[in-house]
Amino acid sequence: MSFERWGSLSVDDHVDAQAMAANILLYDRLVIPVMTEQPDRNERAYWESHGWDPDLQTDRLEQLGDLAVPRPWDKTRRQVYRHRLAELKAEQHDAQAIDHKYVTRMILAQEKVVNKPSGVDGVVVVAAYNSLSALSDDFPVVDAENHVAAQAYLLSRRFAVPDLPAHVLVDECVKLSADEEFRARRRDLFDWQELAATRKWSPAETVERVSEMTDRYNVRVREAVGKVRWRFAFTLFGIGLGFATGGPIGASAAAALSLVQFAKLDSQPPIEAGSSQPAAMFHDIDTRLGIKLK
Repeated sequence: MSFERWGSLSVDDHVDAQAMAANILLYDRLVIPVMTEQPDRNERAYWESHGWDPDLQTDRLEQLGDLAVPRPWDKTRRQVYRHRLAELKAEQHDAQAIDHKYVTRMILAQEKVVNKPSGVDGVVVVAAYNSLSALSDDFPVVDAENHVAAQAYLLSRRFAVPDLPAHVLVDECVKLSADEEFRARRRDLFDWQELAATRKWSPAETVERVSEMTDRYNVRVREAVGKVRWRFAFTLFGIGLGFATGGPIGASAAAALSLVQFAKLDSQPPIEAGSSQPAAMFHDIDTRLGIKLK
């Protein structure tokens, strides 16, 4: 059976080529809210006034081809957006701290996938944050002192992104994402990651195995494009998913696992204990190591 992992984006995630490249490499397809003219307002003028560049989005959709799953950002979805935003404002003391783009990503991630591509049996859609700091603004996490206090597992992986000029970066990532060997290595990485979240493996074993899979993934990227930059990808898992708690939490150059708790207890994290579906995947676009490899 064939399963895919899709990342849901916000209305301006196409503007940053580096962010788009990371998303292309991490997900099988991207769910994109596209500008759709509506009778209640001049949609193009609205998007342009917010810097969302609808013409660039059209270009990105053409570049992505079948990797894009367009979703009209129409009046109906905007009504859902406003309703969810009002709920969040009622829940949080600091309404200014709410990331409106997060709301868009979560709305799209929670929609049921009705029309699956040919040959795809199942789809998991996750909200694709473009930076660790962006997620932390919504759900700040801190190191947990013990297992009981922790509310989530934070799994990080260091991964390679082509170091190319913006105008060719997206095209090259699309080509790589279509490469069967690359897709197989990405699938192996995430398949094992899903298993790690549902079986009683120790933290040390989890880090070791995910590191091994991540290294294979990175090798394929470097073989394909040569020079790369390092980025860090993170996934949050609900605490009910059941990693074994014995032994120290390991760390390596490629992966690390830590227990975290949410700093804002009045912000309910979108994590369902007992589900293998990750609550959110996000990646730090800033160069964390400052290393370029050739």
